[in-house]
Amino acid sequence: MMRSSVPILVQARTGSARLPGKVLADICGRPLLTWLLDRLQSSHLASEVVVLTTTEPADDAVVVTAARSGVKALRGHPTDVLGRYAAAVLAREDAALVRVSGDSPLLDAQTVDIVLEQFLRSEAELVANHREPGWPVGTAVEALTAGCLTRLDCRATQAHHREHVTLYAYEHAEDFSIALVPPPPEMVGPDLRLCVDTAYDLETVRTVCARFSPRRDFSVAEILASEATTA
Repeated sequence: MMRSSVPILVQARTGSARLPGKVLADICGRPLLTWLLDRLQSSHLASEVVVLTTTEPADDAVVVTAARSGVKALRGHPTDVLGRYAAAVLAREDAALVRVSGDSPLLDAQTVDIVLEQFLRSEAELVANHREPGWPVGTAVEALTAGCLTRLDCRATQAHHREHVTLYAYEHAEDFSIALVPPPPEMVGPDLRLCVDTAYDLETVRTVCARFSPRRDFSVAEILASEATTA
């Protein structure tokens, strides 16, 4: 079954408990979120990129940052991330979506397209890569139908299920059609965190970006290859 017009919806807010403001942290002269948005927009299969942020005043800066990359932002509940996604998809009338996290600045469009291609070719309602071993941390991508998201919104009532949007589906896999995507050989490499949860992670990402400067279009496969040669 082919599902056309699938947007990438990026969850991003400044109120991180472990590293507040990380989505706007400077990486080689550009905000973290800008790195991600610009890299995602080269996807060949996704229709557009949209930021989902919160109604908190501090996240006005997220909206401004998204706009500077030519990306629209929608605002919703500060902590109910599942509700934020469900409201956005309902308002936009999307039939399906790609979900990624705003704290993964080095996720590339190629990875999104690997997951999205399988989703578009399959009957699964949720296709993901992050539960298959081998993918670098910080390259998580999920593609799911609007119907799947709606069922999650109705069934998931506990706070941790509302925060971790699709966790309920994995914990109740018998009720959902789920497909997992293994990494291609070039995406398996040194143990490396490409997401930003801590100050150490941020410095790691800055080091990677500085290594490739002034390029900003380097792939995750190139990052892994460079790590293998410098280790």
